Amino acid sequence: MSLTSNAHPAALPPWARSVTAGTGVVAALLGVTVLIGWYLHLPALIQLRPGFAPMQYNSAVCFILAGCAVLSLSFGRRSRLPATLGFLVTAIGTATLAEYLSQIDLGIDQALFHSYITGGISCAGRMSPVSAFCFTLAGLAFLCLTVRAAAGWRSPVAGSIASIIVSISLVALLGYMFHLPGTYGWGQLTQVAAHTAAGLGLIGAALFIIAWSNATHPGERTPRWLPVPLALGVFVASLILYFALNAKQQDDIADTVKTSAENVRNQLTVRLEARSRALNRMAKRWEFAGAQSQSAWEADATNYLHDFPDWQAVEWLDATHRVRWIVPLAGNEDKIGRDLTQEPVRKAALAQATGENQPIVSRIFTLFRGGLGFVVYVPIVLNGQSNGSLAAVVQAQGCFARYLPSAVAEGEAITLSQDGRQFFSRAASAPPLSKAWVAQQTIELHGVDWDLRMWPTPELAARLNSPLPGIVLLAGILGALLLAAVCHYAQRAARHAAETARHAAETERANAALQAALDNVKTLEGLLPICTGCKRIRDDSGYWNQIDSYISRNTNASLSHGYCPECAAKAFTDFGYDVPPEVEAAVAAGNYE
Repeated sequence: MSLTSNAHPAALPPWARSVTAGTGVVAALLGVTVLIGWYLHLPALIQLRPGFAPMQYNSAVCFILAGCAVLSLSFGRRSRLPATLGFLVTAIGTATLAEYLSQIDLGIDQALFHSYITGGISCAGRMSPVSAFCFTLAGLAFLCLTVRAAAGWRSPVAGSIASIIVSISLVALLGYMFHLPGTYGWGQLTQVAAHTAAGLGLIGAALFIIAWSNATHPGERTPRWLPVPLALGVFVASLILYFALNAKQQDDIADTVKTSAENVRNQLTVRLEARSRALNRMAKRWEFAGAQSQSAWEADATNYLHDFPDWQAVEWLDATHRVRWIVPLAGNEDKIGRDLTQEPVRKAALAQATGENQPIVSRIFTLFRGGLGFVVYVPIVLNGQSNGSLAAVVQAQGCFARYLPSAVAEGEAITLSQDGRQFFSRAASAPPLSKAWVAQQTIELHGVDWDLRMWPTPELAARLNSPLPGIVLLAGILGALLLAAVCHYAQRAARHAAETARHAAETERANAALQAALDNVKTLEGLLPICTGCKRIRDDSGYWNQIDSYISRNTNASLSHGYCPECAAKAFTDFGYDVPPEVEAAVAAGNYE
């Protein structure tokens, strides 16, 4: 491949030259304007609106280079400038993509300028991967239009590249209009700025016009390769929309689960706080009224469990942390007199409740009657002295099953755990279909933290997943094929019509020439009255004409006069001359009537 001075495309038509030259000027001015914004600290020129992605310094430089390259191609100047500028644009775009792919900083992002706007970008000074990809394609298109070897493929390749750039930029702008971040950003990486997308669209359109103008055959209005870039552009646009809509759908599902998790956390916190406050009121009544009798206390505890049947038992522990009273007693007889200081989890919670003189929730442990649970301890202080504690025993799975029936966060799996130890689950047999759909919340309650995890079950995920992204992609593929087919057959029809018109014009010209020839031909038709003796011919007016005069007047033939052999012999004889031998030979031949 070689780049030479005669490798540039032919001069563009006036309209194409005007459009592309104006586009090149606008693109270059866009880059200059953003550079001014960076140097003068004018964020409105860099990111248009607060919260929008900024156009990076290197992107502005690429716009200046690309705009100058478009200008050079517009006027068909015989120089290496477009190829050189295209190479620089490709180098910057390719190096930036390499940084994203390799996660290695090559030092090009802030080589010319240190960026001071860091919001919404993944790496300071680094242009969006979307911008880098489009600039790389644009640079390759400039090289295609200026390469000498195998010139037949230059325009189709450049036109296809330009259609991809235009599709990406238009979809990005639509994404800004309809709040689809997936159209102007890839994952959590830097997003392409709105004015960057607009500028790339201008560069792509200019390249497409140049490729179009250089590839149009004489007598044809469109290049024959037009169906390919049209189909490619529609396909790329539909593919980007598919991923953007799919990402938006995933985010919506994640937001839905997150909202549900916050609601579940709030419900659990409110319910547990209500029960803790009720238990605390029991302790305060003890402190206010003095030591209670066992029967009075049991009646109070029975009412408590009646109001809160999701809790398993209520205990009174004396100052030595031994269980003295318990409701209900049935099934808990063996716990009477039990020293809870022998159990590390309960001992730690009791010490904290006594030391802080406030309700404390124990860590998760295996309960006396089986299953995982926890205990809420409320200290009792009578006359400044510890009078033991009240304890509410909670079996976690049964309790939270009451708190969180299927109607709460319907269709979502829920787990509660502490330090990685799961103590409650609902519909959690199937693992999450996507990590992005897992919502995590922390429930902080009287000295303990519980980890709440939620995700949609496969049934709920199937209901929440819309077929719209797939429909858009399928419609885009079918639309691309249909558009290419329609364009192809329209071009064929146009060429056939032009060929038919050409043949019709040639036929008409031939017929006209033939008619003109026929108009000059005069023929004698019908029955001509001729005198038997003198051979004169009578015309339509009844006048008798000499045969030579009649023929000359009514045809295009010219007559010459002479003697036939017989008349020639007679004339020689009448004038007394000897008949020449050649005349005698002609008479003897008898080649006349």
